[in-house]
Amino acid sequence: LFFRIAPQIILLAIIGLIISMVLSALAIQWLLPWGFGVALLFGALVSATDPVAVVALLKEKSSRKRLETLIEGESLLNDGTAIVFFSIFYGFVLGTTTEVHALPVIGKFIWVVSTGLLIGAGIGWMVLWIIGKLINQPLIEISLSIGAAYLTFITAESIHASGVVALVALALLFSTIGRIRISPEVTHFLHQFWEMMAYVANTLIFLIVGIVIVLQINLGSPRLWLILAVLYVLLTLIRFISVLLLMPILGRIGIGITREKGIVLVWGGLRGAVSLSLALSIARDTAIPVDIRDQILFLAAGIVVLTIVINGSTMEWLLHLLKLDRLPPAKELSVQKAKESLSLQLNEFLRQKVRKPFFDKLETDSLGRLIEDPCKDGSCSLDRPPLQEDIDVAFMRRLLEIERSDYWRQFEEGCIGRKAAFKLSRSVEQALDNRPEIAPRPELDHIFTVPSCPGLLHHIPIIRKFIEEWLFSRLSLGYDIARGFIEAQEEMRRHIDKLCPNPEICRRVEEMIDLNCSQALDFTRYLGKKHGPLVKNLQIQSTRRLLLNHERYLVWKMQRDGVLEEAEAQHLINEIEDQMMRMRKWKGREDVV
Repeated sequence: LFFRIAPQIILLAIIGLIISMVLSALAIQWLLPWGFGVALLFGALVSATDPVAVVALLKEKSSRKRLETLIEGESLLNDGTAIVFFSIFYGFVLGTTTEVHALPVIGKFIWVVSTGLLIGAGIGWMVLWIIGKLINQPLIEISLSIGAAYLTFITAESIHASGVVALVALALLFSTIGRIRISPEVTHFLHQFWEMMAYVANTLIFLIVGIVIVLQINLGSPRLWLILAVLYVLLTLIRFISVLLLMPILGRIGIGITREKGIVLVWGGLRGAVSLSLALSIARDTAIPVDIRDQILFLAAGIVVLTIVINGSTMEWLLHLLKLDRLPPAKELSVQKAKESLSLQLNEFLRQKVRKPFFDKLETDSLGRLIEDPCKDGSCSLDRPPLQEDIDVAFMRRLLEIERSDYWRQFEEGCIGRKAAFKLSRSVEQALDNRPEIAPRPELDHIFTVPSCPGLLHHIPIIRKFIEEWLFSRLSLGYDIARGFIEAQEEMRRHIDKLCPNPEICRRVEEMIDLNCSQALDFTRYLGKKHGPLVKNLQIQSTRRLLLNHERYLVWKMQRDGVLEEAEAQHLINEIEDQMMRMRKWKGREDVV
């Protein structure tokens, strides 16, 4: 989703930030007698958004994943953009840059950003390659991620590139390719670790800035408080202008945008840790006059507090006013079907419990009253009946999400390999683009096609060996993808009855699933007929991989149940993971040419 919305995110994070930065500089020059360089410096630091509270509220109150991603993605990239411009104008304020012209600034911006992206991508590839050689080593894998972050930032800054942009590139690589390189058992722990680190860093920045303001700044100046209030209003207006100017383009690229979502985008432009940390770096620099340092720190901190207190606290009211705090009608229908399914499952669960001696005095009818009726008080009636087309789209989108989740489940359980999981999940993402379609899957057509090579090349020993290696790898991946694809199609099929909005769309979906399964089965049958030894080896390898993963799970369960002590369980797990490591190096290549 991030990459589908990327054009809109980039537009807001670069062009939108430049508009906000220049207008903010003009606004602060109107309020205070600062030079244009200092004004641009302040404009850069105060234009970086940090809408953590808004995104959290959207996740809690709404189901607008695209809006969440747009707001969060803009914040991610405009932090880097703001810091790049801040660094450029900082040099001008300190006198290391004598003049500020548009072309040199643009040229430096391109250099700083592009070099940062290359450094982040390069170090990310190297570290993920190392992590990919490990199996279930949480301490090592997390330590490598920390080392990669520091190495990326220090390397980029040492050659005057953007360390923040480099870190963004590193993070994007970890969130995409990293998902198949990092051990599945470590992924959740790694995510939680970095969330905790971000929380600690944010907390420390707010704490330090609060202490510095109390110790250094005279808070008794009514004029400064008045300037802060006026500046807050002007910055809100500037945010509105920057989004309004870009709305015609935002509506035509990426996934588009509505007027209501544009309003949320304006009001959700909270400021946070980046603005505070940049202001703090100015406050510590004795080369800048002390009155300007104190004013920048006070105004930056004040804007952060006001946007959090005013914008953040009123966002729930705004979402309600714009009717964005409700689920879309098609999703409401899906939730109702889920409630009905839950009610049936809970009733079945109660019937089983009544048969047990500890519940034998209870009657089924009395227990049934403990289960809330999903349609109580008319909650099943929709305020806005959804269009049939919207219902069908939501139904197929939900099935595709189930398919994607199943691929990652198969990967975690060892049913499919890394490359297969990555390519299959990518195929779902492409199917979700625009109008979701379960079939056909053109991006998998070349996978399910057996490549052919000119017969003359088979007689050249060196080339023949290369062809054998390549063809073995190609067919192995295709077989792995076909197995995972068929299993995920059957998983989707099992959910059709629970989610089905009407018989016609269910019949169409069944036909599309049959088409997908038929394509994958034809490929596997062809492989079995033409490359029997290869298929046999692949089946042996897949079975061993499944058994090893299940054996490790059973050892973990025995440790959790107290059957094995930690040291004993770890000894067995080490033996199993050694076998997994040897399997990665396994070459079962037969004569496939």
